[in-house]
Amino acid sequence: MKRVEFLVERRHDRGSLERLAAMLNRAMMGPERAVDAMQWELSGEDGFMRIQLPLGPGPAARRSLCEQVGSVLADFTLSEHEPQLLRKMFQHRYGIEDAVETDALIAEAVSLLDGECEPEQTGPGPGRERRIRKLTSRFAAYLAENDRLHVDGFIRFRLGEYRAEVLEAAETAMEERLMERQYEEFMAALKSMVDWQRTGLPAVHVLHAGGHAFRLLDEDMRPLERDDLLPEDASEEDEEESLLVSRLLAVSPGQLHIHTPEPESQVIRTLIGIFGDRAALYPHKP
Repeated sequence: MKRVEFLVERRHDRGSLERLAAMLNRAMMGPERAVDAMQWELSGEDGFMRIQLPLGPGPAARRSLCEQVGSVLADFTLSEHEPQLLRKMFQHRYGIEDAVETDALIAEAVSLLDGECEPEQTGPGPGRERRIRKLTSRFAAYLAENDRLHVDGFIRFRLGEYRAEVLEAAETAMEERLMERQYEEFMAALKSMVDWQRTGLPAVHVLHAGGHAFRLLDEDMRPLERDDLLPEDASEEDEEESLLVSRLLAVSPGQLHIHTPEPESQVIRTLIGIFGDRAALYPHKP
């Protein structure tokens, strides 16, 4: 019977190569065979791994074998190489040195790449399956014509589109992290302003009917005049949430009573974050 030999190379990271060998062995042997009954043989310390397999008749046999190996290589690329690639990007391109922050950025970038699951689904999003299929096809096509594969070189020089997608996710994660940090700094500044600001009205009730529907009442449950409370530079195009915060800062209530059916909404969390101990939350429909 004809046999085919594949040789896979990944220098400078023997531990990673051993994990790849285990993944390939599990795929090639199936669940009924022991994982440690090695078929893929590691070659000393030179960063090579090889296998010889019986090949059935016809081109379909090699194609099926290449797709099987390609699927494992695709899974390995996403689970092993991708986090390493992202770590290098954040450390070298953006100068992130803190390990915890780097890990958080990697997780955010991978989440962006994977996409969101449907509400009834669990596990990775559809983006991961799409990338697995695309990478499997690329690896399988190469192995159909070649018996030797340098994993890192293949990813670097033949998967430019994939690397560009990973870089875009890293850039987006970094931008979102910077925006989050700016928001936190802005919130801290507003909270400091409230802490040092003289109290105006004794109390204000915020009636939130959901969404962007708000009404402001004073301590006697009388409506506050909107026009009198708008900042001078306000315009009709301003977001409702920004106007709400501006009006509350203008009257500087001693106590803020928030009545809402959506206590977890962003605008409600913003008000609580700014007014702190002055705010009291009543999670019901006003």
